[in-house]
Amino acid sequence: MRQRVIDRLERNVNDSDALAPVRRERFLVYLMGPYRTFDVESLLPDDVDPDSESLPSFATWDESTGEYAEDDVLRLLEETRDCLRNRGFNAFLAIDVGIDLEEMDAATQSIEFANASNATVFIAPAVGDNLGVGIEIGSVLEDLLGRIDGEPAAATPPAAADRFLVTTEPNVRSAMLGAVQRRWDGSVRTFEDADELCRSCAQFCTHIQNRELYGDLSRLE
Repeated sequence: MRQRVIDRLERNVNDSDALAPVRRERFLVYLMGPYRTFDVESLLPDDVDPDSESLPSFATWDESTGEYAEDDVLRLLEETRDCLRNRGFNAFLAIDVGIDLEEMDAATQSIEFANASNATVFIAPAVGDNLGVGIEIGSVLEDLLGRIDGEPAAATPPAAADRFLVTTEPNVRSAMLGAVQRRWDGSVRTFEDADELCRSCAQFCTHIQNRELYGDLSRLE
């Protein structure tokens, strides 16, 4: 998947002006964010009814309590991607890779992209409901860390969660944000505006890059 993502992004750069070329094409940064819909059934046990009223809603975009419309969130993600690419990192959104959902569902794509990337960032602006923030962060981190029945698997890569950053606006509240730190030792930061968001993400990516070059994180081929 890693080489497939790199090849797709390179093709996008060559075929259009949508993505600017980058200096570090092999340093992949996967940017995730809230979404309107989510394939809940793909993550539920076979004996659970996906239409049950007791299940939380992962497909409600509450514009009345949030500060963003759906297009605003996409624009913020794209601006952050472009800002990181201008700083040399090969940042991308799932839509930049363009894998058909019939080939691979959205949840699996998130896991595969995170595993293929040097760094993964979940951007959570104040959109009202958490829109599956918890279920997607959880599914990605559980896979990255290889948890089995709540315990680390023997083959868990060291410091895997160190490659994962959640960055939110200060008024975002989610139980999953606390779990990112307590359960997986992941990083959670806040941002006030788009400029601060980009700086924070760039600092995180630079930190990961330095650890790969001089520290305790292995380089990805």
